Amino acid sequence: MRELVVYGRMVSLGAESIPHKDQWQHRGYGRELLAAAEDLASGHGFSKIAVTSGIGVREYYRTRGYVREGAYMVKYL
Repeated sequence: MRELVVYGRMVSLGAESIPHKDQWQHRGYGRELLAAAEDLASGHGFSKIAVTSGIGVREYYRTRGYVREGAYMVKYL
């Protein structure tokens, strides 16, 4: 079972998406959090990081160096 929780108002996706002052998506926070998690895992001696992701966000992880392994998107650190 999976639960999806979305906070904030819905915004459009794509290259034309420009963040407004009251929007929290598309500002790079996810990219920064992912980089911090990768650094933390690497710093503790782990050789890979795996995330569960919905089908719709797999491309997001692919563009950041992740590959699909079963139900996970995995990046070797």
